[in-house]
Amino acid sequence: MTTLKFQQIKPTPSTNNANTTTATSSKPLARSSHGLSIIQNGSLLVLYGGEHIARTPIEDTNSSQVLWVAKKGAAAGAGGAEDWQWIVPTITGSGSAPPARVAHAQAAIGNTIYIFGGRNGIETVTVASSAAISSLSRYTATTTLLSSSSLLTTTTSNTTIHTHHPHYRKMTTLKFQQIKPTPSTNNANTTTATSSKPLARSSHGLSIIQNGSLLVLYGGEHIARTPIEDTNSSQVLWVAKKKTAEDWQWIVPTITSSSAPPARVAHAQAAVGNTIYIFGGRNGIEMGENAMNDLWMLQIDPDHNDTTATWTQIHDNTTDSTTTTTVPEARSFHKMIAIGTNLYMFGGCSPSGRMNDLWKFDTLSCQWTELGVSKVLRGRGGPNVLSLDDSKKIAIVAGFAGEETNDGHVYRISGGGGKWEEEGMKGLDEMRPRSVCCFASLPKVNKCVIFGGEVDPSAKGHEGAGGFERDVVILDGTSGSVLENIKPAVAGGDDENYWPGNRGWADATVYEDTFYIFGGLAGDDVSPIRLDDLWQCQVSP
Repeated sequence: MTTLKFQQIKPTPSTNNANTTTATSSKPLARSSHGLSIIQNGSLLVLYGGEHIARTPIEDTNSSQVLWVAKKGAAAGAGGAEDWQWIVPTITGSGSAPPARVAHAQAAIGNTIYIFGGRNGIETVTVASSAAISSLSRYTATTTLLSSSSLLTTTTSNTTIHTHHPHYRKMTTLKFQQIKPTPSTNNANTTTATSSKPLARSSHGLSIIQNGSLLVLYGGEHIARTPIEDTNSSQVLWVAKKKTAEDWQWIVPTITSSSAPPARVAHAQAAVGNTIYIFGGRNGIEMGENAMNDLWMLQIDPDHNDTTATWTQIHDNTTDSTTTTTVPEARSFHKMIAIGTNLYMFGGCSPSGRMNDLWKFDTLSCQWTELGVSKVLRGRGGPNVLSLDDSKKIAIVAGFAGEETNDGHVYRISGGGGKWEEEGMKGLDEMRPRSVCCFASLPKVNKCVIFGGEVDPSAKGHEGAGGFERDVVILDGTSGSVLENIKPAVAGGDDENYWPGNRGWADATVYEDTFYIFGGLAGDDVSPIRLDDLWQCQVSP
């Protein structure tokens, strides 16, 4: 008894597309894997996304083709039921638009349209191929495209659809800016072209002190697995001094102490107040070769305009005779953060293998305390160590455990008697597995960030360069769950001037709501490239 009545709708072509030079500008491109919704009591069809070329998301590069509406009764001489017109909405408002995608989900509640997920990669996700999943960009935040009908206004020239993002998972704003410090004039060796600024490097350390006015760069490798040494020029230790908001200068401090740490790569580095601490690293070729477990303290003298520095080696002061192990095992590619006057260090690669132990060093008593191993995480190098919940918890996230990972485990410093949680972290599945990233905790905005990192290991190990990312993963500052994954907004354009390139094996440091990144490794196994660029990024909620 069911009767169907099909009728083709042929909307009047658009007259308001910003690009009127192409034949396809007056109506939507043919497409598949798109979304279609209807709102405003059946008077407005909304078409979004999809692919015109197989597996290639439609993007607004040459014409406004991503988003279209067909408005009922909108054409000249509108007669009603059979009269529709194509319109290209102008996106306005302070929020950003979703990245291009195919195969998303789309639905309307009232006059509000929601999209979720989709992909902008080439490979197809299959249940049998977890590797395929990790190679895609997946979008987890809900984005509001259309709000109420009062936000849709038609004039003689165009229709405007406002965008806004009320969901907390799409509220983070990043402002990257490259810092180009004035070259140094005080390097002891002025005969080389590289003496006025730091060599490009990876596996180094970066810290910020003096109320955000002094960046301290130490160690690393300019040639794979070979620690930078002061043989021909002063290249191991640099500071970048902030003179004004836009003006920084490179300085090579003169070491006034009688001793200094041996050259090293892949050490851990963190600052307590204006004092910088480094632990471990290695100066051998192989992963476990010449690993170190020494702890050093570096102080930059502000009374001499930050041009002098003093190194002091620190020895453990534990006197308890029942304690058999008072110093962590020698290691490299571990990570360390400062919380209050304590240093917390996790993991790394030792001569006996990858580690999954957590240690605390009290800088007031100069004592190490072993906090136990994670029973959830495998041993790993290059993890991210984050401070959560107003410094009540430490989260260990991702790292290389024979493969790139995206798991995590939380250690409760307070409120739980100082212990590992029973289960691993939730809410990390939406982050692509990775290691040797840049990371920072920003309690001022209650968020943590993980930038870039290695997502595909090199076939040559540390001698080569694998596959790297340049995204920023935003995590909740209380739970550590992933909130969103942010990538450069310019698709296919020249964005190198406002967003750092792909990299891993770099280091980052943070002051208040701004984190800083220096250098790292890019390129591939054929042409590894070490970097010498310096960036800052302000994070706004």
